[in-house]
Amino acid sequence: MSKQQLGLENLLEAAGKSFEAAQQDLGLPEGLQTRMMFEEAELEIKVQGLGVDGRNRMILAPVNLAALAGNGLLARALSTIKVHYVAARPEAAAAGPARSREEIIAEVAGRQDIQSLREILGDMAYQVKFQPEVQAWTVRVADSKDRTVRILVVNDKNQ
Repeated sequence: MSKQQLGLENLLEAAGKSFEAAQQDLGLPEGLQTRMMFEEAELEIKVQGLGVDGRNRMILAPVNLAALAGNGLLARALSTIKVHYVAARPEAAAAGPARSREEIIAEVAGRQDIQSLREILGDMAYQVKFQPEVQAWTVRVADSKDRTVRILVVNDKNQ
């Protein structure tokens, strides 16, 4: 390996910051903002060798152009590292429910099919849970013997 070495972690961090800077600074006049974002980018790196440092981090030996030009290093002896960057946005915190548990129970209990079942089976019990990832409620309707008679999904926004 050559005397020059570069940590892969440091290289990837620098490349990521470079992509970020490129998205923010397109040389527009002051007062104008960019509305561009890389969806994906690929970085291909040719290195003379790979190794591991004392902290078990991957290190790279950059290509020595003098050795390459003087045939001391064959081009096919180089290693290639390909890094594929994909844009991602942070997950937004799921919003809380717009309606209360009691409102959902009242809506379900007022449904014609549930009223008909109550006339046949007697009192009903309701287990209600809000599902923030889909902004909906799941409702388990059970009879007095805890037998499930309906499982419903109720949209939180529909009132």
